[in-house]
Amino acid sequence: MTNTNEKINSLLKVWYENIIRCNINEALQIKTEINKRTNENELNLDQRFYLELFNFRYQVLTDGLSINKRSFDHIDSMNLPASNSIQFYYHFFKGIHRTILSDYNDAKIHFEQAEEFITSDLNELEKAEFMYRQGTYLYQTYQPLLAIEKVTEAKGILLKHNEYNVLVALCENVYGLSCIDLRQYNLAEESFDAAIDILRRESQEELLLRVRSNIGWLYENQNLLSSAIRHLSEVNSKIANHVRALFSEAEAHFKLGETLRAEELINRGINVSKEIDNKEYLHRFLILEQMNKLSNTNELEKVVIEGIQYFEQNNLLDAVYEYTEKLAIRFHEENNYRKASEYFYQSTVSQKKSMEKGALK
Repeated sequence: MTNTNEKINSLLKVWYENIIRCNINEALQIKTEINKRTNENELNLDQRFYLELFNFRYQVLTDGLSINKRSFDHIDSMNLPASNSIQFYYHFFKGIHRTILSDYNDAKIHFEQAEEFITSDLNELEKAEFMYRQGTYLYQTYQPLLAIEKVTEAKGILLKHNEYNVLVALCENVYGLSCIDLRQYNLAEESFDAAIDILRRESQEELLLRVRSNIGWLYENQNLLSSAIRHLSEVNSKIANHVRALFSEAEAHFKLGETLRAEELINRGINVSKEIDNKEYLHRFLILEQMNKLSNTNELEKVVIEGIQYFEQNNLLDAVYEYTEKLAIRFHEENNYRKASEYFYQSTVSQKKSMEKGALK
């Protein structure tokens, strides 16, 4: 039994290494072998917990867009062992889970708790993956300078190891996204191009599509709408539930006055956001829906206020700035200067707070 346990421990370790490498074929083979062995042998509590944690992490790798609020339920139903290593992975992966769901307050708590359980046993590649995931969280919470700092540090570690090129590409991707927020569009394009070069060499088709969706986001931010739609429409034709890509394409069609196509994408985006319980993008789609319908400004104000409540609760200050400014402009165009002034002031305050939050400490 001791030899069997040692073999399973070894397989779990190698499985996670291949997950970090984004080596799907190898990870699947090892997963199959682990499942075969665990059907034949009794696992101890720690092994069962590692197995469930790595199963979740494998799902993030192979089908990350299907992650929903129930994806961590089975793990949470188990008794959490006292092991520092398991505590680290538990909080780390729960931070990933909450980031995917846009539950950023909870994600922050779990990433901070994971840091408390980092031990000397954790190798530098696992630390690099942790920093990459922190960078992703920081980007998604509108802290681009801090995100760049994290993914640059992670990339520095990964470049010393040839087997982790895909994760290097993912770091480039977050770097590029952060540059969009900083309006450093040339740097963003350079990073996306670097990511695409790596992902093509590694035959990572789905990840390539995700980077292409971000190039679409880059073009949409510069109002290069036809170029944005060209990239985003291909992504949305091949990936059914990519909320950011759906939103970006819908917004591009809206800006071009193509309301029917925008409406199709908005409806699709609302359904996907509900299915995966992504509250951030649900609010974004609901606001865009009212704008696309040319609803009266009072109706638009209602959905914007609901969205702002969520954005403020999750400290998404850039989103507060964005939508209060849109609302202020609508009121100003209708000569409702009192309301316009109120929302312009709110947008200015949010922008200032966002800049303070995103600054390097």
